[in-house]
Amino acid sequence: MNRFSKIFGMMALALLPTQALACGDAEQPCEIDGGVYHAEAPTGDGPHAGLVFLHGWGGRGDRVLNNRRLVTALHKRGYAIIAPQGSPRRNGGKGGSWNAWQHQTRRDDIAFLRTVVADATKRFNLDPERIILSGFSLGGMMTWRVACSAPDTFTAYAPIAGLLWRPLPARCEGPVRLFHTHGWSDPVVPLEGRIVGSGLQQGDLFAGLTILRQAAGCKTDAPNGFGREEQYQIRHWKNCTEGAALAMALHPGGHAIPQGWSGLVLDWFEK
Repeated sequence: MNRFSKIFGMMALALLPTQALACGDAEQPCEIDGGVYHAEAPTGDGPHAGLVFLHGWGGRGDRVLNNRRLVTALHKRGYAIIAPQGSPRRNGGKGGSWNAWQHQTRRDDIAFLRTVVADATKRFNLDPERIILSGFSLGGMMTWRVACSAPDTFTAYAPIAGLLWRPLPARCEGPVRLFHTHGWSDPVVPLEGRIVGSGLQQGDLFAGLTILRQAAGCKTDAPNGFGREEQYQIRHWKNCTEGAALAMALHPGGHAIPQGWSGLVLDWFEK
């Protein structure tokens, strides 16, 4: 009887629609047009707020979920975490990359992230008005790209240690809400950017913020709010168009996700 029960159970699962099958954790990604993503929601019925986190160069979405300190911190605040997978850097490779340069021969990652959000919102009962896009390093660069080119895709943006690439765009769309975090001693993505690879050049953080302030309709380039929270030195631009808000937090470390980052960003977002 036990054997027949197992067979019957497998047949019943096979008859279920794809959307009903469990997916999303570090073991089983959710498959959508253009790629896959991993996700984990907090307990409770929701609707949940969400943070979409983009891995760095050569990273993987499942490893984002294996960062249990980050996942736990988000869940305690009622946020789901969604970790899309970047396109393979090379055929057969497991590590991913993001099309932060908007190359026409690469996947349209802005369109892909929109598909991720639409799918995850249904599967994990997310509130589409409370979803942040974040990312580290190249993931932070992709976060900047979406914030600049298609700011209405997410409610807010929180890049870490990532910049726009040169040549910088002449303008960004707006308004936008963005909280940028960067290490003062970052040698991989310095605040002023650097030349990498075959001549690609990272942008300058302060030049990028100038373009965003113009898009956000900020009245002055000078910040109108300062703060200090543990290791972070923070600047705010609040005198901008309604619906826009810009902030920058510097910490003394290098190229890393600094301790306490999630709480800092969520406090800003919820205000």
